[in-house]
Amino acid sequence: MVIARASIASRLREILPPDRVIDDETTLLPYAYDASFWSLRKRRLPDVVVVPDSGAEVASVVRVAAETGTPIVARGAGTGQTGGAVAARGGIVVSFARMRRVLEIDRTDLQVVAEPGVVFADLTAALAPFGLFFPPDPGSGRACTIGGMVANNASGPHAVKWGTTSAYVLGAEVVLADGSVIVTGGERSKALKSSSGIDLTKLFVGSEGTLGILTRLRLRAQPRPPARAVVLAAYEDLDDTVRTIDDLFAAGILPATAELLDRTAVEALMKWRPDLGLPTGEAVLFVEVEGTRASVSSSVSEVEDIVKKRAQVTQRAEEEAAIQRLWQARGGLAAASSLVFPGKHRIFAGEDLSVPISEIPRAIRRAREIGAETRTSVIFYGHFGDGNVHSAIVIDPTDADQVRRADELADRLHRLALEVGGTVTGEHGTGAVRQRYMALEHGAAYEVMKRIKATLDPHGIMNPGKLFEAAD
Repeated sequence: MVIARASIASRLREILPPDRVIDDETTLLPYAYDASFWSLRKRRLPDVVVVPDSGAEVASVVRVAAETGTPIVARGAGTGQTGGAVAARGGIVVSFARMRRVLEIDRTDLQVVAEPGVVFADLTAALAPFGLFFPPDPGSGRACTIGGMVANNASGPHAVKWGTTSAYVLGAEVVLADGSVIVTGGERSKALKSSSGIDLTKLFVGSEGTLGILTRLRLRAQPRPPARAVVLAAYEDLDDTVRTIDDLFAAGILPATAELLDRTAVEALMKWRPDLGLPTGEAVLFVEVEGTRASVSSSVSEVEDIVKKRAQVTQRAEEEAAIQRLWQARGGLAAASSLVFPGKHRIFAGEDLSVPISEIPRAIRRAREIGAETRTSVIFYGHFGDGNVHSAIVIDPTDADQVRRADELADRLHRLALEVGGTVTGEHGTGAVRQRYMALEHGAAYEVMKRIKATLDPHGIMNPGKLFEAAD
């Protein structure tokens, strides 16, 4: 049975310095939220927050949680968009604010060992002098943590070529629900691959802290390509964007990124940054190639020649400053949406559906229709190369009717993704907001997931109200 806040805090102060155990309501308040619209609609305070400095301290905290039946939730930077790091049922939140160390970088063996609280941008900076990089590239990379990325199997624009976070996790130190500690991927291994035993590492990647808490991560790093270039293309026919991607694949070209901006996104960006001079059309495609300087110079010309067959207008960006300016614009859609719809704000709900590449045009057209039917403002864009379609829903969150219609839109978008053979989340995770769709998406396999959960966490203390069960 869960014990009172004062009692649990007192127990935790016996194993951690008192200043790293937080239980006053004012200081707890920021931990009641993440970036999700779900969390903003109801305050869900944890009973206590702890800020451990090591994996051993995390294990001690988990043992207290296990002994008292107290829910426990791991938290990185709170940038998640599904309520994953919010204590849906109170209890203990474990903040990794102090566990932000890059412990080892091995250039020859192409790997890095880091604590879960390391911010993606800081890891990128640490790897740069070694000529390495960590390929998953989330939009929140300046703030989100590596632990959060692994917990949600995060990714971003470069997933079309490099894959998701899962492909780069070689092993992990994990604290289980009883406070015991295991190391997956081999206790002393520094190998880049293994066929030994059941792959427990992949079991914990994407499990969102419901099976155990990650306290150390062994990650694969890659040599950073020294050069890149971008081709922009505008289309009058949305279907021609898919045909262009197929043309590139048929030519044996796998872009580093292939980003789609629906006309709604282009219009928003041009109001925000008219100096960008983006081409206009039904859709705009960003295709980035990377490699050595000589190979990029050749491949960008080949890509542009292929793209020109179907696009109305093409542009090239080969200087790094110009490329960065385009990517900054792509990252500014949240700000741009507020200019297009004054008095409204973007909410994160139904925002990262993923569908087969061939179904993107149909999915976007139907999504536009659903937006019109629900009378809700929405902007579409996405990581086109792997089918990730983002929906930026824009509302006045103080207007109850707009909130109701946004909820309807988000629900229908999730169901649309499943209808066309996709998934309800391509990179942000399930959390509290998508649990209702799990059985529909996975069928009998979802029951197997729940059996794994019951085995590893028989008392249900690890991040309850997420993924396997509805939040309160």
